[in-house]
Amino acid sequence: MPHFPSEYVKEVSFLERGIGQRGDNALRRLHEKGFSVGIGLTEYYAGAIAVMSQQNHIREYCPNDSTEKRFGSLSSTARWLQKNGGRAMFLLLSNCDFNTRLEGYGWTGIEPSNELPDHPITSAYRLGERVLGKGLSKDFIQVVVSSTHSLYEPKAGIGLETWRSNPAATIYPKVGFVLITEAPDDELRPTLDSSYEDGQVLDRRMYMVYPDKLLEN
Repeated sequence: MPHFPSEYVKEVSFLERGIGQRGDNALRRLHEKGFSVGIGLTEYYAGAIAVMSQQNHIREYCPNDSTEKRFGSLSSTARWLQKNGGRAMFLLLSNCDFNTRLEGYGWTGIEPSNELPDHPITSAYRLGERVLGKGLSKDFIQVVVSSTHSLYEPKAGIGLETWRSNPAATIYPKVGFVLITEAPDDELRPTLDSSYEDGQVLDRRMYMVYPDKLLEN
C-alpha cells in the first residue's frame, strides 16, 4: 500500500532535483521562471488554498474544493488529508517582495475507480488566476506526477478524471496523459454560467492515465 502524508506539516519542503529526468527538467523550467514547488501542507497554505478555490475558473470544474469536502475549513482539510491513507500536497509558489506566494496547488493519493482499475492513484491540478496563460501548467503537472512516483509510490499507476469541456483536458495529453475511456453518457454538472437558468450544463467525464513507461525517464 502506498504511503502518503496524512496530516498538516509545520513547514513546507521544497523540491529539488532527483525526481527523474522529465521531472527535473520541468522543475528547472519552473525555477527559471521564478517559481518553486513545495510539498506538504501547513495550516497557512491550507487557508491560502481555501481562498484560491473560490476563484470562478476553479469553482466551475472543481466545486468541491471550496466546500467542507476539501478546503472549506482547516478541520475539513485535516479530515480530507487522511482520506484513503493520505494525500501528497504540492504547492506552486512564487517569490514576490521577498514573500512566498501561492500560485497553484495539486495533490495525489489513493482513489480507486472502476474506470481506471490499474491506476489507483488519483491526481489533481489547479492554477490560480494570476498565473493562467503563463505556460506553467505542463511543468507543474509533470513535477507532481514525477514527484509522486519518486517520493511516494514508484509502482502504482497515476490517473485523473476531468470534464470534456474543461480547458485542462487539452493540456493533460501534452504532458503525456492518455485518454482511457469516457463516460457513456453526458450528465448534468453545476455551472457558474448565468446563461443556464437552472445552473446546470451537460458535460461528459473523461478518464486519463499517465503511462508507466514515461515514469522511467
